[in-house]
Amino acid sequence: MDDSSPLPSGEPPGVAVFDLDDTLVRGECGEWFLRWLMRRQPWRLALLLPALPVIASLRALPSTRTRKAALSGLCWFATVGRDDEELDRLARAFAAGHAGPGSANPMRAGLARLREHLARGDRVVIASGSGLRIVRAVCVELGLHDVEIVATRERRMLGGLVVDERCLGGGKVLMLRAAGTATPFGYAYSDSASDLPLLLAARRRFAISPSASHLRRILAGTDGDCTVLPWRTEPSGPASHPAAAPTPTSCPASCPASGPAAAPTPAAGPAAQPPSSRSPSDLR
Repeated sequence: MDDSSPLPSGEPPGVAVFDLDDTLVRGECGEWFLRWLMRRQPWRLALLLPALPVIASLRALPSTRTRKAALSGLCWFATVGRDDEELDRLARAFAAGHAGPGSANPMRAGLARLREHLARGDRVVIASGSGLRIVRAVCVELGLHDVEIVATRERRMLGGLVVDERCLGGGKVLMLRAAGTATPFGYAYSDSASDLPLLLAARRRFAISPSASHLRRILAGTDGDCTVLPWRTEPSGPASHPAAAPTPTSCPASCPASGPAAAPTPAAGPAAQPPSSRSPSDLR
């Protein structure tokens, strides 16, 4: 069902849960941040190269555990030798380019809807599969200071970071419950079929500009009880800051997370532009 779907009036305050990537801001901020970190120090790409076949094999397996291990490997190569203070600083720098003033990535319709929920007195939660550090930094750039954040958690191992708890699929709903969000809640917004458990945990469900394959899976999983909001069709703003990651529609070879055959190179990509559709090879 496609509809502008204004919020009903007269409801008591409730809970609205928003995905972040390609729901409120274009692109995969967690994956792009890891690529950006590795391109800043090309020796990391050389270190990663021998491990790529193993990471690609783990990622190709249809298991949440093996995909988590693949993401942990990429995260470790991007962060080893960097302390939390440095990573916080780098996250702020990346977020400023990815979602700050002058960036075309913030999705204005989604942010307006979120602020409408806040104005009604709703409790708003951002639930993202990206890492907590980068999600917090992006939310600051988006001006989202009155929201709660539930995101993928990382832990230290051998001088770098690996994934501790992935905020994805059914795990996202479990993490929301652990953070005090009871189900069912009022509203859920996401672009991805990987968030079907999140959508099913809400009384009102919204699919945000999903690709054809994601839309088929969402409609099948919800028996058609989901409203499609075409937020990514809005006119784009000015080009984003050069610090942002490259466009996912033309992923550089330095992006091992985008496919098993990728071979890293230190060449930097162009400034990010709004993606026209989701790549089927994302890490979700």
